[in-house]
Amino acid sequence: MSYKKILSYLYGLDSPNIKLGLKNMQNLLDRIGNPEKGLKCIHVAGTNGKGSVCSMISYALMEAGYKVGLYTSPHLKNFNERIRLNGHLITDKEITEYFLKIKPHITSQSFFEITTAMAFLYFKEKNADYAVLETGLGGRLDATNVVIPLISIITNIGLEHTSILGNTIEKIAFEKSGIIKENVPIVTGAKGKALKAIKKIAKRKNASFFLAKKYKNMKFNYLNGEFQQENKDVALTAIGILKKHREIKINKDQAISGIKKTQWPARLQFVSKNVLIDCAHNPAGFEALKNEATAIKNKNKIKGFIFVVGIQADKDVKAMLKKINPLISKIIFTKSKNEKAAEPKDLLVMFNEINKNKSIKAKLINDPKKALNYAKKIAGRNDLVVVAGSIYMVGEIV
Repeated sequence: MSYKKILSYLYGLDSPNIKLGLKNMQNLLDRIGNPEKGLKCIHVAGTNGKGSVCSMISYALMEAGYKVGLYTSPHLKNFNERIRLNGHLITDKEITEYFLKIKPHITSQSFFEITTAMAFLYFKEKNADYAVLETGLGGRLDATNVVIPLISIITNIGLEHTSILGNTIEKIAFEKSGIIKENVPIVTGAKGKALKAIKKIAKRKNASFFLAKKYKNMKFNYLNGEFQQENKDVALTAIGILKKHREIKINKDQAISGIKKTQWPARLQFVSKNVLIDCAHNPAGFEALKNEATAIKNKNKIKGFIFVVGIQADKDVKAMLKKINPLISKIIFTKSKNEKAAEPKDLLVMFNEINKNKSIKAKLINDPKKALNYAKKIAGRNDLVVVAGSIYMVGEIV
């Protein structure tokens, strides 16, 4: 079975009707020898910033000389991005090898369950010192939640996947807090009602609770945005706790140096002088994008913003568009090839419902690359093109 056929098979399992639960996942792991039990894991959940925090921690541990597995989702361009060892993507050959090891044991597992099992087996057989794991959706019933980690991390909580996780902050916090284990420390950057809910569950599980400390702002080599400072605070707090509990050996300089080197593309990234791309894909992400764009405008005397927006149909589109509405000069609606992508015409209808300034020009261009090219074409000298709304759509552009 070739690499391409394997990916075709896996993507064919990626149903829009997500069924959360651990039974299928545990069955598969039992059949392949429970590789997850031999791993020292750092488990990260949250609404936004999960990938950045995972990446920061993995870079810090690598700086301290450890061999680190990193498992994240979704990918931007290539499936291989999901499974990394010491910053190197799993190869096409290795994907084929590890899928074929698991294939005889697959019963009715999903795309994400199979991929997660492959990651566990890969990290175990490659003798990773640590495995940094990002949850896929939620936490309590997420396929990654079969591990007993060294530490659990919840970055923040916002309204997302409400049809699956619940329609209140408290319900979503409950689901994300499902990664908290008995007597395992928990770190969070959450606030308000979410923080209250996380604390309550931590107490019930006898898990030592730590709110992310505020560290001095850091000048990153590759990352931008105030939200990355918050992610850095979460990562450094977690590293400090692991060090204190003698789970890792790392000094302050190594931790800071590693985090400074962190690369996590398409997060408030300038791909050219007047084109900014960001993986904001929910209301909280769009709120952060609005704040960052406003700061950029004030600093660089930006005249207008031309937005290229493609959003998944299961998102709170109106809430997202409301966030950036005051900034928009012109907007182009587009869509990724993902089957859950909202139609540009539907996005336009929702935009018109919330848009009080009827002078804003909107255009529909289905192909994301063509949409970006058009935006660049109509952009004035002091305009900034901003691409956001869906990780899948951004991935097709970068």
